[in-house]
Amino acid sequence: MGNVRLAAGSTVVGRDRELAMLHDVLAATANGTGGCAVLTGAPGIGKTRLLADVSEHARALGLAVAPSRAIELDRAAPLRSLLSAVGAAGPRPVDLAPLRDNPGDRLWYAERLGDALEAYVAEQPLVIVLDDAHWCDELSALALRVLVPRLASSPLRWMLARRPVPADSPAQDAIDWLVSEDTAAELRLGPLDDDAVQALCANVLGAAPDATVLALAAAGKGNPFLLEQYLSALKDTGQILIGDGVASVVGGDLPESFLSAVDQRLRGLSAQTRRLLQAGSVFGRPFSLHAAALLVGQPATTLVPAAEEAVSAGILLDQDAVLAFAHDLWRQAVYDNLAGTTRTTLHREAASVVRAEGCAPVEIAEHLVRSGQRGDREAVQVLRQAAEDVAARAPGTAADLALHALGMLPADDPQRNALGARAVGLLASAGRVAQARELGEATLRADADGHTRATVLLGLAEALKHAGQNRTAAEYAQRALADPAVPDVIRAHLHAVEAHALLYVDDLAGADRAGTDADRLGTETGEPAATAFGNSARSVVARAQGRLDDALACAGKAVSVSDAAGGTALHRHPRIWYGAALAAVERFAEAEAAYEAGRHKAEELGSGWAQPLMHYYHSCALFAQGRLDEAAADAEAGVRIAEQLTALQLCVPLLGLLARIATVRAQLPVAHEHLRRMNRLRADGITAAPEDVAWSIAVVQFADGQAAPALATLAELFGWLPDRLLLLSNDPGAGAELVRIALAAADTTRARSAAAAAGVLAGRNPAVATFAGVAAQAEGLARRDPAALRRAVDLLRDCPRPLVRISAFEDAAKAEKEAGQRRRAIELLEQAIAEANRCGARRPAERMARRLRVLGVQTGTRPEPAGGGGGGSALSGLTAAERTIGLLVAEGMTNQQIATRIGRSPHTVDSHLRNIFQKLGVNSRVAVARVILSENRPNGVA
Repeated sequence: MGNVRLAAGSTVVGRDRELAMLHDVLAATANGTGGCAVLTGAPGIGKTRLLADVSEHARALGLAVAPSRAIELDRAAPLRSLLSAVGAAGPRPVDLAPLRDNPGDRLWYAERLGDALEAYVAEQPLVIVLDDAHWCDELSALALRVLVPRLASSPLRWMLARRPVPADSPAQDAIDWLVSEDTAAELRLGPLDDDAVQALCANVLGAAPDATVLALAAAGKGNPFLLEQYLSALKDTGQILIGDGVASVVGGDLPESFLSAVDQRLRGLSAQTRRLLQAGSVFGRPFSLHAAALLVGQPATTLVPAAEEAVSAGILLDQDAVLAFAHDLWRQAVYDNLAGTTRTTLHREAASVVRAEGCAPVEIAEHLVRSGQRGDREAVQVLRQAAEDVAARAPGTAADLALHALGMLPADDPQRNALGARAVGLLASAGRVAQARELGEATLRADADGHTRATVLLGLAEALKHAGQNRTAAEYAQRALADPAVPDVIRAHLHAVEAHALLYVDDLAGADRAGTDADRLGTETGEPAATAFGNSARSVVARAQGRLDDALACAGKAVSVSDAAGGTALHRHPRIWYGAALAAVERFAEAEAAYEAGRHKAEELGSGWAQPLMHYYHSCALFAQGRLDEAAADAEAGVRIAEQLTALQLCVPLLGLLARIATVRAQLPVAHEHLRRMNRLRADGITAAPEDVAWSIAVVQFADGQAAPALATLAELFGWLPDRLLLLSNDPGAGAELVRIALAAADTTRARSAAAAAGVLAGRNPAVATFAGVAAQAEGLARRDPAALRRAVDLLRDCPRPLVRISAFEDAAKAEKEAGQRRRAIELLEQAIAEANRCGARRPAERMARRLRVLGVQTGTRPEPAGGGGGGSALSGLTAAERTIGLLVAEGMTNQQIATRIGRSPHTVDSHLRNIFQKLGVNSRVAVARVILSENRPNGVA
């Protein structure tokens, strides 16, 4: 991209509207606003020229520019597409040292690249210009998903150009997602109109076109590249006559089509130049003259005149030490004209050339794949090595390489089973579950040995578990475990996966048994990852049964084992469940410390799947403490990460939690939207715990005044009481709410069963006063017992869960009113309203304010805006967390620096920042800083 030149006599024509829009966004970037623009159009439609103009204009505005063009071979080299652009940034380079020499997973690389870019744009705005973005490699595509939203508030502008096809690729999926989320603005480039075609003809020919020229040009359907080539071909053959400043077409032997004009221009080159172009087209990237000479079997010196001719014709560009096609259509035209046998032979030779040049195995593998050789063991080995080289950062690419290797092996080759098992695992890691199942079943039918069968079934069970298809995951694990020949080292991991899957299909006993077996076998065989994962599952079982001391012990063991062992055991991230167990017994500070340590470990290891889960459980802990705005920001961050990773199954519990938070904040339309999104995912077969799904739906239904439907939604949960207490362990206040819902639906039996369940939980955990208080509250509601409700108030007065305390005070106030204790009722309501206002719990605050007015207190406390504050200040609507972050933004801190300062993830900081933008009506960090500084300016300072 940096060396792209326009054809002689040519300018960007017919794109005034697009240029104006692109220049406007560049001006916005110069003023501190980021974002992404996507140019979509057919090959030759003018995308590259627009990007060249954008680059020049950006430099004129004083912006740094990082230009590049993705190539088809990029897909074999993780992150090469973006690094080639960022590495070309000028006038000063981006510091990419933190990305080197680290075995981090793919998300780690994306995040570290984001840190480098964020640090860069803190000093100077940057425009990343990436042509042919549809060829981006898998890791670059993930980085786009992550970094375009993350850095939208910074002065970083992404300019991407792509073709509509190939439609199905990681890069296209990523760009489509950015556009669908309104994170990127798409400009679709259509054909040039008649006036623009006329202007382009005049530019190319150096004269005004007459009717004969325009009649031929109309057949080009407004494609500027093809039109230029057609006109150039006519000029080359002397078929353009210029007289008195007017160009005319003469002669009858005209090219049949615009594409044939391209072929005609190629045929007009010398045979040696055509051979050079053929060699270059096979490489699929910029190439050296030496490499091309090796491919055609000639000394490099003999190709120098050919290179000069191709550059002079505008088909190749001389980029210092390498040659590159001026437009990919030239390369494609040359490549498509190669005979099949010639093409495969050249690819075979190219594999040897790039191997001799010391290129990565993935590039060698690409040529071997295209050579179409079967039964070549050396080629299979290269492909397998290439797959392993990129597996951690680009599992989809690795899976494709493994599948190609598999296709090269004869049906009876003994390597097929082991290679098939590995391909299944790679497909599963890439989220291609249906393809993994198809290949896995085929491998199982192929009379595989016991170890291979067990490995395949374990891979499928893991894949389906992570895809949210828990019942099928358990079935695959059990299918493997039924074979007595499966070695214990694999059985340990199968039991661990089985345990976690059974948690979500209401088989607590089975989950506990499987977790126990994973613990035992993992210890015996020296597989700490299985031991840790099995104990994590047992911790959840213990929480579900209300045995919270046991839950803490199992989760603590999982953490100790993984920390001591390191390696793969750390990738199980047991602190997720350890934090949940700590929060259940209200050791919130320790829970937050566990989540903080777990988050750092997940970021260090690049474990993408763990981060949304970490956000979910941390958000639950914040919600429990009444920190509603922080809880919502954390959950929203979790949803965004899950969507960026296409790990949509992790969105289900997060969206359910967001619906409950929105309900408490009196944002019912928002709650309904969260439920709609959650239900769309469930319709695709994703399962989640009923405590996350049914409970969230019922909470919103009850808030809508639909008690009977809410009770019906909760039928399964009621039926599990008191054996399954996970809902009450996660949220003790749910015990009283279940009673309320049942009573509102006139079902006293279920109301009393919910109250009894709360009592069971309290009895099993006497050290946690909250459970006893909720049990008294639930009993008081179910049996209309004012004394029990008063006892609940006393027990919950120091409860660290404000929403639970508010609920108990409101119920007690109602009972006191009915008992004629008006003053006591008013006192309880005013205390509860004050607490609700501090939390931002607008729905209970508004409901209790109405109760106060019924009691004749017309000047009672009313709900305040979530930000507290007042006086018309622009900052008064911000929450305490948002104000803190706003002040740090004004100090010039990046999201990563702010996250480190306040002990949150950069994604959570980004969530808060989005809310700040919305409330202040701005869209950049610079604008936030201006507002903050103006608000905090001392009186009298202008």
